[in-house]
Amino acid sequence: MDRQSPIEAKRRHLRQRAQQLLKRVNRMDDEELRWTVRVFADCLPPKQRLAFLGAYSEHWPVEDRRRFLPAFIQRYTQVALDTLERSATVRGGELAALTDEDLQGMSEAEKWSLLADDPGGLSSDQLRHELARLFMCKSFDLLHDAGLSEAAVEYPAYHRIQEALEARPDARIGELVQFVVERAARLRSRTPHEVEAALAQIRGTISQRLEIVIPPDRLFAGQMVRLPLEHPDQLSDPAAAETIRTLGDLPEADPSTALLVVADLMTQREVEEHLLPLQRRYRSFAEVPPEELRALLARLWGRLGDRRLTDFAERYRSGRMVAERKVALEVWNLLPREEQLTILERDNRSMDPGQAARHLIKIFFSFQYDTLFDLGFHIGLLRSPRYHSLVRRLAGPEAASETLRVETLTRTVTRQMHNLGALAPEARRAGLQQIRALIAAALDLPGDLTYPAGKEGRA
Repeated sequence: MDRQSPIEAKRRHLRQRAQQLLKRVNRMDDEELRWTVRVFADCLPPKQRLAFLGAYSEHWPVEDRRRFLPAFIQRYTQVALDTLERSATVRGGELAALTDEDLQGMSEAEKWSLLADDPGGLSSDQLRHELARLFMCKSFDLLHDAGLSEAAVEYPAYHRIQEALEARPDARIGELVQFVVERAARLRSRTPHEVEAALAQIRGTISQRLEIVIPPDRLFAGQMVRLPLEHPDQLSDPAAAETIRTLGDLPEADPSTALLVVADLMTQREVEEHLLPLQRRYRSFAEVPPEELRALLARLWGRLGDRRLTDFAERYRSGRMVAERKVALEVWNLLPREEQLTILERDNRSMDPGQAARHLIKIFFSFQYDTLFDLGFHIGLLRSPRYHSLVRRLAGPEAASETLRVETLTRTVTRQMHNLGALAPEARRAGLQQIRALIAAALDLPGDLTYPAGKEGRA
């Protein structure tokens, strides 16, 4: 009887909460709609979350999200009730007796204390959640804050880490959990300095193994930025994040930089339609009146959707195609590698000559693996005359003789870049240099451009 009382109370709470939310959906504002979905979705394992959310995006109009939410609430509530019933059959003191909502309402200190005694008490998916939440604990107070797990869903850093963890096999997750458990005694310390030193070590190890760098002062940046993240790596570097924020706010953007970015993201047809008429009226873009240029940029920026300068590299690890429709990260991670390659090769065939040329040249200029995804570097690259000279050579009016060579090289580079992501981190540097040397040889480029990085700088 004692065991059934709290279960019945939770059951009643779940049903009443669903009824209250369903009555309020049509009055929810944008942020409440997003918050409701995030908090519930965070209690679902990846495959179930994908099945429940489908193509849902926080970039949808408010009315579309209001229509989506009722069915989501009802489906989620039924899952939560089913989970509650299963937990009622488990002995009260065991971790397995805790539901995902129970875990979401506990401090990381309490959960990892329990995990230290019973590392196998949670599923691999639940352990991924707890590792992501622990990553957000940059202080003694946050480690002991029962509200952190729920609050974490507000921040891009949490979603980036969680997605990266979900892409790793269970064995790798087990290694990370063991690493944390071995430091359980330090986490239980009542001395804040000792706890925070352990947290910094844990966060550094998770970052290294996931190949994601998020400085502590960026963990809680970008509160309630819309999901899915349009560029997951943009918050790794505060300067790059600020650049993207500024470019998105065109009235305050540097017009010359914004124009370079916009032009690089456009297809050849879009350039002919929107930029060539301007070039015929003015000898250079510098002569375009500022008001006219800003109006043009505002129009063009809206047409670009979620295109990003680093899509040429992101396509290999997260499905952000250049010419074809982008694949959701969750779907991409579930696809067999052979199917991923098929999609990449279809994207190759859909690229126009300018897109194909930029894909190759950006890889060529990326002197380190991390540079492939460095937004600040690629914005700087747009100011390099060498970059534009090479793109014109491969895709300009006189480039017909290069077409077959570019197509053949693109096929080869695509396969090798796809394989690069499967290599151990320490092997990627050498693998990338081989690809860059291959591009240099195939396009008769000077060999000294491929390495060292110091000869290239940041364009």
